[in-house]
Amino acid sequence: MVFFQALAYSFFFGLLHGILPDEHTWPITFSYAIGGASGKEGMKAGLYFSTAFTVQRTLVSELAYFALAPFLISRTFEGIVYTVVGFVMSIAGLIVLRRNRYPHFHIFGDMKRPADLNALVEQGGSAGTLVTAPPVRWTIIHGFIAGFGFGGFSLFVNTVAVMDMPSPWLGFLPGLLFGLGTMITLIIISGVFGSLLRLVPSLTVAEIKRIGAFTGGRTLFFGGILFGVAGLLIVTNIEPYLPAGRGQIVFVLFMVIIAIPAFVYSWKEVTAVRKCGR
Repeated sequence: MVFFQALAYSFFFGLLHGILPDEHTWPITFSYAIGGASGKEGMKAGLYFSTAFTVQRTLVSELAYFALAPFLISRTFEGIVYTVVGFVMSIAGLIVLRRNRYPHFHIFGDMKRPADLNALVEQGGSAGTLVTAPPVRWTIIHGFIAGFGFGGFSLFVNTVAVMDMPSPWLGFLPGLLFGLGTMITLIIISGVFGSLLRLVPSLTVAEIKRIGAFTGGRTLFFGGILFGVAGLLIVTNIEPYLPAGRGQIVFVLFMVIIAIPAFVYSWKEVTAVRKCGR
């Protein structure tokens, strides 16, 4: 009976892990989902990310059965994970932003340079020209790396649930169930993220794609810097006192100082192109 309860709790915590804002899932899936600018692409981002995440969690669960979890949940290892996640995010964001360049493109835009926007229009461009959204297949890499981050739910899976497995051959099951639970809810949440821009009636399909691509690229680039800084603070043990959990603080900072401003700048940039074309 304890065996089935451990698996049930692992799956249930996985469902919660996908729903509740988490620094290792939402910032990445949000960036790719909004970048795809459609519910379908958003769901694909959630699926690809959570599939790699599930594979990684399955492996870690098996390792935890053999008492290798203490190293994986150590402070130093967590800081390394933050740093690596941030580096990969920033590289991905930079690639997307460079591919979407038009004359004198600025990472956070420059609304006072209409000549740049006029140049785009004069070249036959539009708000939808040469749009390159963050490829959702990249989330496979993010999902596997980010899966090494540990929160309260995953600690239960890897320190409690795995100990209730009756055999080494079943040590992977808690991680697998946890990953599958995360997958279900993350696909739904990512689909909602991807559909957000479609709800704005004043935007054309081309404008939606460009806003999504720019927002996704910017959130990946600057979000990666945020994660990298957090990782270095953890590794060097100079992390300041935080009134809340580290993950919650990182997530709030991501949304307030990165995601929202990136969306606003991208919106203004695209609508400015439209005005120049009139």
